[in-house]
Amino acid sequence: MGHQADQNQSGIGVPGGEACASADRPMTASMTAAMTAPMTAPMTVADLPRLDGLWAPVWLQEGERGRMVWGNRAALELWNAASLADFQAREFGRQPEGAPQAEGEAVTGRWTFYPKGRPVTAWVRRSGMALPDGRLGILHEAQLAAPMADPDHGGTDTEALDRERAMLQSLIDSMPDIVFFKDVNGTYLKVNRAMLDYAGRPPLGLTDHRLFDAETAARRRRTDQIAMQKGFSRSEEWFVHPDGRRVLMETAKAVCLDRSGKMLGVVGIARDITERRQTEKQLLRQHALLQGIIDTIPDAVFFKDRDGVLRKANRAFASWTGRPLEQLIGLDSHEIWPHEMADGIRAGDASVYAEDQPRRNEESIPLPDGGRIWVEILKAPIRDAGNELLGLVGVGRDITLRKAAEEDLRRSEAEKDHLANHDALTGLPNRRLLFDRLDVALARSRRSGRPLALLFIDLDGFKAVNDRMGHDCGDEVLRIAAARIAGCLRRSDTVARVGGDEFTIVLEDVTSAADAGSVAAKIVEAVAQPIPVQGMTAVIGASVGIALSPADGADARSLLVAADGAMYRAKQAGRGTHVFYRDVRHENPD
Repeated sequence: MGHQADQNQSGIGVPGGEACASADRPMTASMTAAMTAPMTAPMTVADLPRLDGLWAPVWLQEGERGRMVWGNRAALELWNAASLADFQAREFGRQPEGAPQAEGEAVTGRWTFYPKGRPVTAWVRRSGMALPDGRLGILHEAQLAAPMADPDHGGTDTEALDRERAMLQSLIDSMPDIVFFKDVNGTYLKVNRAMLDYAGRPPLGLTDHRLFDAETAARRRRTDQIAMQKGFSRSEEWFVHPDGRRVLMETAKAVCLDRSGKMLGVVGIARDITERRQTEKQLLRQHALLQGIIDTIPDAVFFKDRDGVLRKANRAFASWTGRPLEQLIGLDSHEIWPHEMADGIRAGDASVYAEDQPRRNEESIPLPDGGRIWVEILKAPIRDAGNELLGLVGVGRDITLRKAAEEDLRRSEAEKDHLANHDALTGLPNRRLLFDRLDVALARSRRSGRPLALLFIDLDGFKAVNDRMGHDCGDEVLRIAAARIAGCLRRSDTVARVGGDEFTIVLEDVTSAADAGSVAAKIVEAVAQPIPVQGMTAVIGASVGIALSPADGADARSLLVAADGAMYRAKQAGRGTHVFYRDVRHENPD
């Protein structure tokens, strides 16, 4: 009945511990848990009889001579002892090297026993315990795959069961998490190696009230009862590790039933989540810091994942929607913006992904109050360290004021251009714009071969009206006369004011001289109608000279001179009529 020991992990003194269900007691759930509290009064020899019912072997051996002091039934079976007296009568030799040297000190090692001629491997925890006479004893707690079975009674089935239990024990021993099993009274019946490493003393046969302070024990007993009542419980608690660290453990427990449905106790797992929780807190701090930073940015900042779902944004972005920021996170564009606008946003996002580069655009967006603002938005794809596409980040700036300034500038430039090319009083093109349009019209006439007519108009009797009625009335008469002249023309024709009471008209695509004469007659008739001004009536007339291109001139200046000459002949002819330059030319062939 010898043994071989492979010691490891000496000096373990972690308070706390929980256990796992035995292999022949089926588990109903896997758990996570934490053992947290300081150790209470140490176990004494008087406490040992309470461990007699455990199937895990536990025995007390003298440290010096190796004589057995006490063993539970499982230990007697392990060592093939017929009785406790038989067990105590045996000499097992001195403890292997590395045994505890003081009360409370503990080591854990992997041992191989040879009871009944067959090797049995187990994890054995040896703890120093004071004997009644003051000498040091060594308490052994063996974590076997199963209680020893008699090979003479069902040897084949027992060996198969032993192998199954051994595999289960190896499985739970390989787990870094603490695994435990308690009976319905809260007594620890089985633990894994991790539990042994964390336990301040062997927990088997003890309850939380023997292992921890009253508050911790009561809290754990409540979670046991919740698991037995509801089938499952989960909790978190802090405890101070023997090395001084505060450790946060997460505990999950589930009820354990046998095949008949009878409640056996609670099975669970304990996991140290201190690092995870610290990481979570660090991430939360970083999130809060980032949120605080982007909230100070006046521009709208946002991040969307590849599915277009908003994952982060600042308060400026939320202000565009009129909704609290918290309500926007997790929504896509169609849940935030009007449908048509959201379609455009998604199309823009798709372009960013397709081009794989930043994209800038300007758009008008509606505000909650019914107004609209112009925004400039820059979007760019964003990738992680592994170059995997995460989504896109965007920055939007309110450019409404800039847009307004640009529009004001555009209008100002347009006004300047208009003033440079138009008569301030009548709004008609001035001499400068007339020559530009006349040059263009002559070029078109040469290309098309269709003639062009130029009409020169001088208002008859205007000077007398202006002198008699005053300049204000004179200006009004000019505006009305200009409007009447323009009303006789096509949209494609040009009428310009080239002097005080002088106007010039460009008629393109005239089919004959008669067409130009017809327009001139209409103008003479329109201008001759009485003009009401400030309670008075003004009566003026119009003399019109007509020149045709190319017959009367091939360029703007010569054509204008010809029309002007014809206009003076119309005045000489009695005013209120029109004269063609060709008639003047025939009268003065030189």
